[in-house]
Amino acid sequence: MTAEPKKRRVQVLMRRDLWARDEGLTVLLGALLLMIFIVNPLGAAGVFRGYAALVHDLWLALTLLSGALAIGWRRKVARVVVLSAILLFALRGFGFVGGAGALGLVVDAVLTLFLLSTLVLMVLWQVFREGPITRQRVQGSIIIYLLLGLIWAEAYTLAAHLDSDAFAGNLGSGQSALSARLTYFSFVTLTTVGYGDILPTNLLTRTLANLEGLIGQLFPAILIARLVSMEIAARETNNTKG
Repeated sequence: MTAEPKKRRVQVLMRRDLWARDEGLTVLLGALLLMIFIVNPLGAAGVFRGYAALVHDLWLALTLLSGALAIGWRRKVARVVVLSAILLFALRGFGFVGGAGALGLVVDAVLTLFLLSTLVLMVLWQVFREGPITRQRVQGSIIIYLLLGLIWAEAYTLAAHLDSDAFAGNLGSGQSALSARLTYFSFVTLTTVGYGDILPTNLLTRTLANLEGLIGQLFPAILIARLVSMEIAARETNNTKG
């Protein structure tokens, strides 16, 4: 009699559904906010000293892992993300990124872009699946917006590695400072604030900035329309069943 309730409790704790129900999106949002607004700026300011890259990598790993868990480990795309993240961190850990010069930095940026883009697709699936709109789905929408800013920041970083004159303005010295300031530039562009302290100066970065500005305007409008239509459809379905 006692074995059966215990078995049920274990099944509830171990089910893949635990994260797929939306709780994973809350963890992912928290990890992203901390990485963008605390970890990256503190790393650029030298607070972590020689451990800035390690702290950033650990937080990125936590972000990717929470994203993978948010849709369930059994899905192939989640495994692809985790395995790609392991490859990225292995390359960084064995010194390929720093030791291979520009090639290492380009490979690092491309892998990071792939991981973040895949994570966006994973969260999109989670947010737009059938069902009523919940608080976690709204959080997922915010996550997508933040991830878009990080994707463009990584694209700007890649462009800066390919062309040292890709931007005008103070980008700082060192990889941590470059990453933090281009992340700042990315979100300034995404939100169409445009302070003008950092400027894109070549064809690639100007094109990227134009695209990001357009997405920053169109994404919220399209997202709100889609969420509203999903909520109406869910209510109509419930009324029909009732």
